[in-house]
This record gives sequence, C-alpha cells and structure tokens, in this order.
Amino acid sequence: MFSDRFNYARAELAQFAGPNNKIVVFNAQAVDQISEILDMDITVVQGFAPSVNMLKAAGINVVQDVSGKFDCAIVLLPKSKPQARDLIAQAVACVENGAIIVDGQKNDGIDSVLKELKKNVDLGVVISKAHGKCASFSSAHDLAHWRAKPIELSDGFQTYVGVFSADEADPASVLLAQHVKGHLKGRVADFGAGWGYLTRAILANENVTDVYAVEADYTSVQACQMNCVDDRLKFYWDDVTTWKSPKLLDFVVMNPPFHTLGAADPKLGVAFIKAAARNLAPSGQLIMVANRHLPYETTLQDTFQTVNELDGTNKFKVFMAARPRKIRR
Repeated sequence: MFSDRFNYARAELAQFAGPNNKIVVFNAQAVDQISEILDMDITVVQGFAPSVNMLKAAGINVVQDVSGKFDCAIVLLPKSKPQARDLIAQAVACVENGAIIVDGQKNDGIDSVLKELKKNVDLGVVISKAHGKCASFSSAHDLAHWRAKPIELSDGFQTYVGVFSADEADPASVLLAQHVKGHLKGRVADFGAGWGYLTRAILANENVTDVYAVEADYTSVQACQMNCVDDRLKFYWDDVTTWKSPKLLDFVVMNPPFHTLGAADPKLGVAFIKAAARNLAPSGQLIMVANRHLPYETTLQDTFQTVNELDGTNKFKVFMAARPRKIRR
C-alpha cells in the first residue's frame, strides 16, 4: 500500500511532501494507507461514509469537495480508470507549484494509468514495491481534459464516474423495480439508493407518504438528488448498517452491495438485512434482490417471520420478508 511505498521512497519525495507543506490526499480509504504521513498537514478528500467516519475518528481532516490551494497532492488510485483520471486532474488543479504523487496497486490498474500519464506529463522516478507503484510529476502540466463529465442515461437519469453501475441501471435493480412499482405504501426506505434508479420506482407509488434514500457514497447521493425530486423524499448520506430511521418503516427496498472498498464481502448484505429489520415496524416488509449465489436465506429466516422468493432468474433472486423478529434498535 501507499505507506509502504512512501516510506521506501521518502528521500525521493521529501522535497514535495515535507512536514511544513499542505498536502491533499485523494481517495484514502483507511488510516493505515496514510500512516506514514499522519505527522504532516494533510486533508483527505473522501466521500464513502464509513471511511469518512474512520478517518475523522483518527483526527484527520476530511472533506468531500476540495477547495483552496495545496503544496502537494497525493492520488491513491480507485479501480475505475475514468475516475482515476478525474481525481488526477482535480489534484493538478488544486496544486499551484508542486508535485502530484500518484500511487496504486497493480490490480487497480496503476501500470496503465502511468503509461497514459507519460503521454501527458514528464513523469519522475517510478517506485515499485509491495505489489504497486508510486510516481510523481509537476503540477505545471494541464490535465483539464481528464476531468470527467456527467454521464447521461435514458429516462433523464444522470450519473458520474466511479459510482456503482454508472453506465446503466444494474440488471438486479431493474428486476426488483418490477416488484416495487404499485406495491408500496406508507413510509419507505431505499437502502443503498445509489444514483436513484429504485428511488424513482418507489416514488411512483402514490400511496407512499415518505421516502428515505440512504446511501454511503457522497457522489451517488448528489446524483440521486438530481435524478429524484419529490417533496416526499429525504436523503441520508450515511452508512446503512448503522443508520437509524427517524420513524419505523413500512417497507425497505434494497439491492445490497456485496463489495466493500473493492473487495468481496457478503457479510455486508447480511448487515443490510439486519439493518432493515431494526428499522421496520412490526408489520413491515423488506423487498430485496440479490445475486443467486449469495447465501442470504438463513439470515432472512433468522431475522423475519415470513420469507418468500417472489421472482428469480439464473443470476438473481427477489425476496419478500415480512414481520421482523424483535431486534434491538
């Protein structure tokens, strides 16, 4: 990770990332990634709520939108190449006369990004260590053409690079939407609302009185706010697994993620199911979709008194679970 490579390359990078310099770090997801620079004046740009909470708990200054000027910028690459380009361009824009340090694992595409960078900037020494690479270049270069533009989808939806299913509606959500339209009423939450595909399907129910769109990714929340405009709707930029509804819910709708920060984690879906049960009224219902291979049936049976598979394909399965067993909120 970056801390391993930075420690190895400290001599080469010291002139750019000295203790008296203001440093902005894009996409730090955990404290250990940046442990070697915690003694410096750093600001982290991060929009994933669980990571934000973790970094802030360690006393790190965290923002979602960068402003002001810095002496140095560090970009820890995401898996999305278009998002990586966009973050690097943002980094260049906020450093007047300093260095941009780009770091990433090989399985995150660091090699292809550095290869593309070499066509646009004078890339300095490349440090290879710990299954990744780290390199730097001067902020004097112009990379404005790398800034990402909003992605326009059908039905007036707009998304951004880096969000889940940015180029089209997720097929599992499309299947789930068929069981959402016309079947909901009362107070409803969309867990993991993303850019709002299912949120809009929920709002199509005229008997729905309140909709809570809960999403951990800041950029996705911004997209959802543009895609779904309704007086019944409230947005929560928060971690679904710890979120507490202001009032007990009649329905929860969700297509839960099963990756955390790029790594497969089926336990996340389990946590979503338990969060739904905690926030539902005694007669409340959960309607969810999941990949066929994910083993959620046991958790659903343990958490709800009634569980039925409503629909399915060879890839996905749709469940309705009703009457949550008593779980402490």
